[in-house]
Amino acid sequence: MNAEAKNFLHTVDEHGCPTPVDSSGKPYTCRERSSVLTYREQEVMQKILEVKKEAEAVKIRLKALREGAPAQPEAEAALTQRLDELRQVRNRLEREREEAAHERMRLLGHA
Repeated sequence: MNAEAKNFLHTVDEHGCPTPVDSSGKPYTCRERSSVLTYREQEVMQKILEVKKEAEAVKIRLKALREGAPAQPEAEAALTQRLDELRQVRNRLEREREEAAHERMRLLGHA
């Protein structure tokens, strides 16, 4: 058995059958498969949702700032920079989500 396979298999069931585990070490048995997403995918999706909510709040503040009478270029620049940072975080999380989905497919035996 190669090293990669050993990382994904761990004997936990009473019959001695190997049970796949994800990269975080959590099992991926029939019980977990009923939830469609692995624990890792769920965690990444939660982070993506948090970033999305923050980005929406920043966009609202930026829009309100731009509609205000006195121009505030420093505040606008700070909000724009934060929005760019959130985009970068979101892109990284999307790549991680794709990796987690590929990992799930390997655990299911499709890859």
